[in-house]
Amino acid sequence: MATVTIQAIGVIVDFEKARQGNGSLPAYAAPYIGEILRHAGLPFDVLPPDTLIAGHITQRLLIFAHDLELNADQKSGATTFVQKGGTLIGTAGTSGLDALFGVHTDGPLHEGYLQPPHSSHPVTAGLRREIHLFGGSRVTATTGAVLAQVVPTDSAPGRDGDVDSDVVDAVVAQATGQGRTWLFAPDLITSVLHIQQGKPVLPTAPRESTGTPAGSILDPDRDGDRIEISTVDDLYYSHPGRGEDGRPHYNRRVLLTPMADVLRELLLRVIFHSFNSDGETLPILWYWPRGLASIAHMSHDTDGNRLGLGWSLYHLLHSLDVRSTWCTMPVPGYSRAFYNTLKQEGYEIALHYATGNAPLREDRRWSQMDFDWQYDTLCYEARLSHIISNKNHGLAWQGRLEFYHWCQAKGIEIEQSRGDRGFTFGTSHPWLPMEDDRPGGEFIDVLALCFLTQDLTVVCPLGFMRPLADQCHAAYGVAHFLFHPSHIEDPECERAIRETVSYARSLGMEWWTCAAINSWERARRHVAIVQREHGASANGSIYQVRSPDTLSQATLLFLLPDNEQTPSISLDGKAIPATIVQRYGHRFAQIVADLSGDHEIKLKSV
Repeated sequence: MATVTIQAIGVIVDFEKARQGNGSLPAYAAPYIGEILRHAGLPFDVLPPDTLIAGHITQRLLIFAHDLELNADQKSGATTFVQKGGTLIGTAGTSGLDALFGVHTDGPLHEGYLQPPHSSHPVTAGLRREIHLFGGSRVTATTGAVLAQVVPTDSAPGRDGDVDSDVVDAVVAQATGQGRTWLFAPDLITSVLHIQQGKPVLPTAPRESTGTPAGSILDPDRDGDRIEISTVDDLYYSHPGRGEDGRPHYNRRVLLTPMADVLRELLLRVIFHSFNSDGETLPILWYWPRGLASIAHMSHDTDGNRLGLGWSLYHLLHSLDVRSTWCTMPVPGYSRAFYNTLKQEGYEIALHYATGNAPLREDRRWSQMDFDWQYDTLCYEARLSHIISNKNHGLAWQGRLEFYHWCQAKGIEIEQSRGDRGFTFGTSHPWLPMEDDRPGGEFIDVLALCFLTQDLTVVCPLGFMRPLADQCHAAYGVAHFLFHPSHIEDPECERAIRETVSYARSLGMEWWTCAAINSWERARRHVAIVQREHGASANGSIYQVRSPDTLSQATLLFLLPDNEQTPSISLDGKAIPATIVQRYGHRFAQIVADLSGDHEIKLKSV
């Protein structure tokens, strides 16, 4: 008899239905909730709306990925599910279930700012500044408890103007029968995807491309923060003028908050809080191995391939025991011996696509033909069978998603061109782009890895480094810093690299290449964790873990209800030590194990 397995989380998505509301926001963003939960390592099932019909629900918790159009039977099923003890999380609106969520819907929300709560709550504890949002519903709580509010930047129905003129409820909780509902009236999923993917980049003639930050939809003034920098951190290679107070003049404003990560965290926190409140555990495949909270990554754009500067940077990094990614132009300069040394010592040679470098004039300078030629040329010059990563010279970009398709067609698996001046695309995590203008949720098989800033002490003060690294660490992401070899022989640049390496290590970060990040992330996404139905009991649970790829020293977390002691955990019948860690404001039992093939994990309360 086959073992029956269940997932505790179900996600309701209508793949054919566009989001409700007007405007230029992504029409089919809702399927992106699968990318958010999959990257977070949570086990879940994607379900059609008909699952809501009474008697068909086996999950413990349901999430509406968008504002659904439900029929009477589906609404009745959702209500019965909650009244019998289930937890229902709504996003972007109530799906016609105002009373169940304890609110009254007042029309669409096009754009706004989620405000930090006035009182502490486990779900909203990660909100420490206002967060830019896009799409959703305006609601007013009736019987539900308000945990956070949003300031719309679009005028309310029947009101003229475009000002922050009213505050509406955003996060609302309500107990109904034996269960509970949680409503995120703003559209969390659309907001995450829109912030990460941005808007189309439209270069002005005669240029054929523009830097990727032009695609950011965040407001550099309102969404940015001012970094206060001590005198010792004023190092700045371009020597700006000083004001009357003696302080150097430079733009201290930077997008210091990864806003998409904050919105992801809201969704994760409400899931963890719901299971914790019910005294139930939940398995998670953590982002990083060995219990690491976050990691660091350094890339270099070679710009001209000057051999002496390349060796200088290599020797510095080798002395620091840092393996990095060299985004390399396919132009003369670097010798065969230099390329061989990089490969032999564990550094990554990536492409640094520079528009127009190819000797082809039958096509535009910004073109897939140009891109393909440069990929092939670098493979030949560096004797590479394939290239994993790319970052464009000058952060060049055109359009919105087409460049990811170029990368996918050529075998590039991870792309680094988006970033600069902090979290311009809202995240410190690797993520998959998605076609959001058509039904179905079709993903592009190229990971995106944003970077934070170029050349500390050259384009910005060294004082930007620690606040940016701290934010990546708090978000459990990747602190990605870019340093060009062309500045390496300046003492200030060398100091910046040394201090960046040292500070990241003080936070417990390891330095990985982009290829290593790509390999790990792709392997962990293949892991499946399911709970055996007959294994659940009052004092324990049994899980099956299947990993097609080998994951050495993978980190598995098990949510612990409040006051529960460290459980006894066994892997394939052998006891394995567990520690207690805090993640997203909740307690987890953590184990580290090598995963390959099928495994059985047993948890037993003590």
